[in-house]
Amino acid sequence: MRESCRDSDMFRINHQYWIGQVSRGLFTGLLTGLAITLYSFLIFTAGQINAMYPFLILFIPAAALLTQQLYKRFGEKFRASTVSAIDDINNHRRMHKNWAQSQVPESISPALAALAAAGALLTHLTGASGGKEGAGVQVGLACSSVIEKAEAFANSRLKREHDNRSDYYLMCGAGAAFSSLFASPVAGVLFGTQLASPRATRLDAYLPCMTASFTSYLVSSSLGCHILTIPDYSPLPLEPASMFKVVLFALLTGLYARLFCFALRSFRSFFQKHIKNSSLAIAAPALLLLASSLAVFYFTGSFRYNGLGGSLLEQLILGQANNIDDLIKLVMVALTYAAGFVGGEVVPLMIVGAGFGMSMSFVFNAPLSAFAVLGSIGMLSGGTNLPLVCFALGLELYSYSEPALLFLMCCLSFIASGKNGIYSHQNLPYR
Repeated sequence: MRESCRDSDMFRINHQYWIGQVSRGLFTGLLTGLAITLYSFLIFTAGQINAMYPFLILFIPAAALLTQQLYKRFGEKFRASTVSAIDDINNHRRMHKNWAQSQVPESISPALAALAAAGALLTHLTGASGGKEGAGVQVGLACSSVIEKAEAFANSRLKREHDNRSDYYLMCGAGAAFSSLFASPVAGVLFGTQLASPRATRLDAYLPCMTASFTSYLVSSSLGCHILTIPDYSPLPLEPASMFKVVLFALLTGLYARLFCFALRSFRSFFQKHIKNSSLAIAAPALLLLASSLAVFYFTGSFRYNGLGGSLLEQLILGQANNIDDLIKLVMVALTYAAGFVGGEVVPLMIVGAGFGMSMSFVFNAPLSAFAVLGSIGMLSGGTNLPLVCFALGLELYSYSEPALLFLMCCLSFIASGKNGIYSHQNLPYR
């Protein structure tokens, strides 16, 4: 009789646990899907306005200083919110917690979503060379904090204890945002569970992250969320010659990803080290970015390296670009983030990788489009230290139909890229 009661209690506890996990993912996914759809629409509109009125490029220095003042006014802690989330996921402990209070770090709140979106809008409205997914992930983290705080409030009102794990919420928010930004629900699940610690997938968070990621994807896709457009191409066939080329190309791409991350850190630290006045340290790279943009326009008649760069990515995959496009884009991205702009490095990584792949296709005598796509995904793998996420993204966003070569590219470029990446404080394996 006692054993039967114990089995019944265990079933009741597990029943509540599963409902709680699914509910967290469901509500986080719903809110994040709506928020990311709105955010993506605003970024797309800002880019369209910039294309209609190219003179807005002239306001790059002013936008850089305004971004700096926004973060000074509302808190520099919001710049490092992704790092705070990574630290909280890695260091979360179940003991010594008051479950009736929110456990999410102070730097992650609804104010974060507004500030990240405002900063990204300034980036794209003036045509700075940045992405949108970094700020988008911060929007997702902020959405998860709203749901977590609502659960904590309900617990306090009902005077009950409940396992409102902040690490689960943060993983759900990050994964749901990634899912909506790229229309890649599987990659979103892996991003949420591996972002903080690529050395080990958080299997315990699969249920809420999967619920959040797929829910966010369904919401955003049904609302027409703007994502990157990938043109049609033919992948490499799985054969010995192709494998040999991909192995060498992946190793070179990983080294290039290391250069990308080094350039971002070096440009930022150079101006901060040699210019003591914080405003001048922002204005100097912003003026150089403006000068670079005007120089490109003088020689090419376009601002192709400014803004998000979705059209440039398409041109690179189709081979309608120059062999130095990746280097020019790399320099302009480094100047953008040295000037304090916000947005994200994921899309710039993909563009630089696609340009490198296009150039290397001539060296390896390989199909241009296939190498551009592999370079884009491999560069992202090396820069984020998330090879499985990038593998899933290649299958979902790029529709790469030869998984063996894609997997080889993601893994080897990650291995060759070294210990650094665009996400600080990751718990990396063996290095």
